[in-house]
Amino acid sequence: MITYNRLNYDDSTLIALYRAIVKPRIIEEKMLNLLRQGKISKWFSGIGQEAIAVGATLALEEDEYIMTLHRNLGVFTTRQMPFLKLFNQWQGNETGYSKGRERSFHFGTNEHHIVGMISHLGPQLTIANGISLAHKLRKESKVSLAFTGEGGTSEGDFHEALNVASVWDLPVIFLIENNGYGLSTPTNEQYRCATLADRAAGYGMEGITIDGNNIIEVYDTIKGVRDYCIKNQRPYLVECLTFRMRGHEEASGTKYVPKELFEIWNKKDPVLNFENYLLANGIISEDYK
Repeated sequence: MITYNRLNYDDSTLIALYRAIVKPRIIEEKMLNLLRQGKISKWFSGIGQEAIAVGATLALEEDEYIMTLHRNLGVFTTRQMPFLKLFNQWQGNETGYSKGRERSFHFGTNEHHIVGMISHLGPQLTIANGISLAHKLRKESKVSLAFTGEGGTSEGDFHEALNVASVWDLPVIFLIENNGYGLSTPTNEQYRCATLADRAAGYGMEGITIDGNNIIEVYDTIKGVRDYCIKNQRPYLVECLTFRMRGHEEASGTKYVPKELFEIWNKKDPVLNFENYLLANGIISEDYK
C-alpha cells in the first residue's frame, strides 16, 4: 500500500495526475496484445513505473527537454504526442516518428521536447548537460531532465555527466529509476552504497531518494527540484525507488526474479493505489471516465 499526502493540491490537480497515469497503462496493455499477435516486434514495458515518467513530466514546463529511456511511455503520452503517429512508429510504419525506423522508444521529437533514448543509456545524461548549458548561456529559466536506470549509474557517462554538471553549475535534473534490476543483475550485485542518491555528495550536489510509485511525491519533488535548479543554477540527483514488473524486454522473461518480489510490489501498483485513494476520498467515483 502507498500512503498519499495531497499537500496543497486541489481535486482538479489530483484528477489530472490520475488521468495522466492511467493513459500509459491502458496503452501498454494494448501493446502487449499487439506484441503477442506479431503486430509489433519489440516492447520494453514500464508497467509499475508509470508514476515516475508521468509525475516528472507534469512537473516541468512543456518546452523543457526530457531525455527518455526504455520505460518512459508516460513522458510521450503526457506531452500529448498524437496516438496515431505513436502507434505507426511502434508498428514500423513510415508515417511514424523517424519513419518507423527505430523500435520501441529509440526515437524523440523536437516538437514535444523529447530526446529519444540512446541504447548505451549513459549518453542521455551528457545531452541533458548540453541543453542546460544552452539555457544557462541564454539566461533562460529552464531545466533539462535526464532519466537513467540504476544500471546506467555504473557507466562512465554517469560520472562524467554529474561531474561536469556540478563543475559548470548547470540546471539539470538527473533522475534515476531504480527498479531493482539492470537487465538481469540485481542491485545487491551492482553497488554497495546505501542509496544511489548518496552518490550526489561526491559531486558536490544535492540528492534525494523518494518513492517512485507515489505519483504525488514524484510530482511534488520534481517541481521543488526544478525550482531549486533554476534559482541556484545547480544540478540535482533524484533516485526513484520502484520495481520492474515485467522482463527487461518482453522476450527476456523474469525467471531470475524471486516471485515474492512481484507479490510485494504488486501491492504498490502506482495506478491502482492512486485510483483507490481518489475513490476512498470521494475525489472520483466508480463511474468516473
